Amino acid sequence: MPEEEKNFLGNLEERVGHLLIKHQELMKERDALSTALNAEREARMRLEREMELLSMDRDKVRGRIDQLLHRLKSIDM
Repeated sequence: MPEEEKNFLGNLEERVGHLLIKHQELMKERDALSTALNAEREARMRLEREMELLSMDRDKVRGRIDQLLHRLKSIDM
C-alpha cells in the first residue's frame, strides 16, 4: 500500500474515531437533557396540582367569609 493511501486511511480512521466519540458525547448529553426535562415536567405537574388545591382552599375561605359577612349584615344594630 503506498504511503499516500496509508496517510489518507489513517486520517479517515482518526476522523471517524473523533466522530464516534462526539456522537457518544452527544448521546449522553441528550439522555441527560431528557432526564432533566422529565424531572421538570413532573415538577410542573406537582405545582399545577398544588395551585389547584390552593385555589380550591381559597374559594372555600372566600365562601365562608361571604357567609360570615352575610350573617353580620342580617344582625340589627
